[in-house]
Amino acid sequence: MIGRETPESYPRSMPFATVGGFFDGPRPIVVGHRGDPARHRDNSLAGVMAGLSIEGAVEIDVRMTADGRLVLNHDHEIDGHVIAETSWDDLMRLPDDRRPIQLEDVISIPGRLDVEVKNLPWEPGFDPDGRVALMAASRLRRGDILTSFYWPDVDRVAQSTAVATGLVLGQDGSLEDAISHAASIGHVAVFAHESTVREDLVESGETAGVRVAVWTVNDVQRARELAGMGVAAIISDDPRSLSSVLRE
Repeated sequence: MIGRETPESYPRSMPFATVGGFFDGPRPIVVGHRGDPARHRDNSLAGVMAGLSIEGAVEIDVRMTADGRLVLNHDHEIDGHVIAETSWDDLMRLPDDRRPIQLEDVISIPGRLDVEVKNLPWEPGFDPDGRVALMAASRLRRGDILTSFYWPDVDRVAQSTAVATGLVLGQDGSLEDAISHAASIGHVAVFAHESTVREDLVESGETAGVRVAVWTVNDVQRARELAGMGVAAIISDDPRSLSSVLRE
């Protein structure tokens, strides 16, 4: 299944995340969306560090270069360069303010990472074998979580490693179905578009052992409503401001 509206195993050298580790702390955890984009460039080292300094958790996007490097970028290309078809050395020739960083650059920073793997059938470089997800999973630490809109990749990681995993759900998806699928595979969470969330579904998720997190929420009133429903985490473009309000 693909959790959005649009159409063997790697070495376990790191201490893997445990169930619930990412969600430890006051509920809901405020998670920086691609770092701290209200103040820094998406998926940049400065942004990730700033986001982690707020409540200790950020969401980042990971893609694979043509030569097998795991880099942080939301879109499948940078300045016209398709990441899956471009080497790391060539990406390093981009202007300073456009160069991506690698997953390795942030994995040693204290905190918790929601590593969203970008590997979709309709994008260049799609890998049906899930190498991007498995490679990323082999680098995660205790407290990190691996997620994706492409559920087969997350299923593969959950079934072959001890990494904490979660499904990402788009605004046209069914949260009820996502929770059911997550529970059947062993995913610890569903990261759902905020419009799909209801309190009864959050409760049914908890009963099934699946936490419901939401993206991307910048409106304070909506964040308070979702917090009242008991969601485990709220991803925001302005995590500092949202955290300040929710912790009052």
